[in-house]
Amino acid sequence: MKKSVSVILLMLMCTFTFAQKFIENPEYGLSKYPGEITKIEIQDTTTVLHFKIKKLRWGYFHILKESYIQDLSGDNKLFVTKVTGAKFKRNDFPPSGEVTYQLYFPPIDKTAKTIDFGVEKERGWHVYDIVLQEDESSLSIPKELRGNWLLADGSNRWDYGFNSKNAIIESAIWNYKSIDKKENKYAISLVSNGKTKTVFAKLNKNGTVDFGNSAKSLKTYSLEKVNNPAFKLAYDVLYRDTNLFKIDFTTYSGVVKNYTPRAQQKTGMIYVNDIFVGEQVSHLLKIADDGSFSVKLPINYPQSILVRIANSNTSVFVEPGKEIFHYIDGGDSLFMGSLAQVNSDLNALNEIKYFDYKIIRDSIGILSPKDYKAICLDARDKELKALEAYKSSSFLSVKAHQIKKLEINYGTLVKAFGYEMYKGSLKRSNEKAKSKKKKKAYKAFEVDESYYDFLTKDFIDNKLAVLSNEFYILINRIAYAKIFKENERSVYSSTIADMGDWLQKNNKELSVDELAMIEMSKEIETPEVLKKQEAFRKVHGKVQQAFYKKYMKDYQDFLKENKDESESDTPFMLRMADYSKKKGAVLLDEEILMLEAIKTLKTPEEEEKERGFNSEYGKVRKAFYKKHNHIITDIARDRMASKKHNRMKSFFGVSDAFLFDILKLHDANKKLNDFEVYDSGELKQVQNEFNEPIFADYLAIANKRTAEKIETNRTKGGYTINTVKKSEGDELFDAMLKKFRGKVVYVDFWATWCGPCKFGIKKIEPLKEEMKDEDVVFLYVTNQTSPEKTWKNAIPNINGEHFRVSADEWNYLADKFKITGIPHYTLVNKKGEVVKQKMRHMNNSMLKSILKAEIAN
Repeated sequence: MKKSVSVILLMLMCTFTFAQKFIENPEYGLSKYPGEITKIEIQDTTTVLHFKIKKLRWGYFHILKESYIQDLSGDNKLFVTKVTGAKFKRNDFPPSGEVTYQLYFPPIDKTAKTIDFGVEKERGWHVYDIVLQEDESSLSIPKELRGNWLLADGSNRWDYGFNSKNAIIESAIWNYKSIDKKENKYAISLVSNGKTKTVFAKLNKNGTVDFGNSAKSLKTYSLEKVNNPAFKLAYDVLYRDTNLFKIDFTTYSGVVKNYTPRAQQKTGMIYVNDIFVGEQVSHLLKIADDGSFSVKLPINYPQSILVRIANSNTSVFVEPGKEIFHYIDGGDSLFMGSLAQVNSDLNALNEIKYFDYKIIRDSIGILSPKDYKAICLDARDKELKALEAYKSSSFLSVKAHQIKKLEINYGTLVKAFGYEMYKGSLKRSNEKAKSKKKKKAYKAFEVDESYYDFLTKDFIDNKLAVLSNEFYILINRIAYAKIFKENERSVYSSTIADMGDWLQKNNKELSVDELAMIEMSKEIETPEVLKKQEAFRKVHGKVQQAFYKKYMKDYQDFLKENKDESESDTPFMLRMADYSKKKGAVLLDEEILMLEAIKTLKTPEEEEKERGFNSEYGKVRKAFYKKHNHIITDIARDRMASKKHNRMKSFFGVSDAFLFDILKLHDANKKLNDFEVYDSGELKQVQNEFNEPIFADYLAIANKRTAEKIETNRTKGGYTINTVKKSEGDELFDAMLKKFRGKVVYVDFWATWCGPCKFGIKKIEPLKEEMKDEDVVFLYVTNQTSPEKTWKNAIPNINGEHFRVSADEWNYLADKFKITGIPHYTLVNKKGEVVKQKMRHMNNSMLKSILKAEIAN
């Protein structure tokens, strides 16, 4: 009897063993899941995937009922039936910051070798090529040798990476040719692009492995980091400000672990915050079928670039003339090359963050400038202390320490500049709130110049600051800070004499009549008249703009009926008012006050002089404005820069600083950004303004490149980037524009979630109505980040032509037009040529004049 029971129990155990299979830490390919799959259970009645996820910066995650697994040998999707350890829909993270949960699916076929996990929803998580059974017919590395091996001397240098499919050694991908084993020793023969090499390995009892290119010369490696604070790195020296700058290129290459073309995204983007350009420059990154990528980038100094590829956002430190190899394993990164150590160290320091944005968002409304600044400085002190603690307990290269310290200090300045920005954002949000419950507590505080005492000369005159990406952001904050900002209305107000002075200063030839007209104009645009005009704008400027917009259509109708009236001496606002009143318009009190002020703006003597001037030089002035109207923007740009720099010099108490040179370079680049070039005389004049020689050299190179682009545009229809296959790059955009040939196209790159985008779209509605019968098309382009349903609901309220492009198509367009943020505006002429790659946001009247000018060409 006992024997029978034992046999039955044994049979039951065998049956259970056969019916249930556990796969610990399964190998899988490209993952868009922000956590990891730790285990898989394959049973007769169910398939269970175990997940682990650590706290995300937004504090929660979702589990969706559209989650599924799929055997790659078929099309059938098995949808989730149950979840344990979490719940469907939204889940908040516990205090520990880590959640483990299990998803249950119907039973998978026992013969399945590889499955995918996904979410049947836009932008959903996806994990590709989850291995259930390895293909024994293909050559693969033994499991005991798999992994990314770090040199165990304390440097933790990554030299060997062995995956089931290939190896990563010496910044290259190698395929397995043969693997020989003798006891605990291996000889691994590899091949890559016709080259062969052999790696020798010896297993150690403690789990480490000795690797080397010779069986007699092996070094010990570990899968875990070895902490050795006493380790000394050869040639580990600080960056010096004497050899920082070099106009050159860097090669950024690497591989996405277990990449699969089935991910349907074959591109990534690189963003470079370049202080020389004064903008964030974007570069397209193409991924090969094996997951490899390589791109050559123009780099002028050591700096961090942002790489977005395969669901990974990584900061990578690069240098002019050097190469870096980047291995991307989900959210983790490993590096090879001369910059590997500094990148590995900077990655390890990422967690040193003490500035709590959530607390700031919750309390900014009641924080005084003093209290907010104290929070910023306290976070800085804690971060610097944590940096020094890390350095004393772990090996840290001196370069990484130098860079991180700069990041902390300049990051603090950036955060301190954010007070008015955060405060203003909350105020606008409260104004839009539909109920008191949705409003947050708000108390107004005055921010005077003393608040900015943290901004000292040492910070703005430090060339080493370029090592920190925060310095790029700080430049932007300073350039647009209220304490240095000039009234735009005053700088855009240019007299005829101003225009004449600017033209002569820039060696532009003027006719005898023009010179005489300019001299005579000084008698009608006197300081007294200009002072009264400025006072009028301050009091009535907004009413005047609103009036113009309100009655412009009436006035245009009036001009069609009375063509000679365009030359009348009566101010056009008064003519507009008279015509509108005849059509039944009732003027508002503030409009009546504004019109009365216009009547008394000039004395009878001043009006008489103006009539005489118009009689003698009216035609000359009209031709002069038509010929030179475009320089008003240049004059304003120069004037604004000059006033801003003078204010900065006064604030800092110095006449020269590194930051001032950078801002001068930014101002000089604005002309090139508008596809205009300097002639030799102009270039030399601007170059002489720089104290930093490299800036003068760079401007000459940038000027030459712009001239070459303009020439390329003439021969290639305005395309400024390389030609690619259909549905890519220029040909993609050309296909999008085909139906609009013969019309000017204003392109708006936007997204449904982008507040500034939607604000801009709303603001331009009146202009679109005004120009609905003109040869202009308003084209809106968004990408997959705009959910399809939301997008379809939004566009009926947005008059114009619409495209919703794929992720790859967006990347090609982003590369072509150097899109680094949205909204982004581009202008295309009637021939389909890009005439303005990046337009700044402007008011409707300015934009209308630009569109009208292109329509007339």
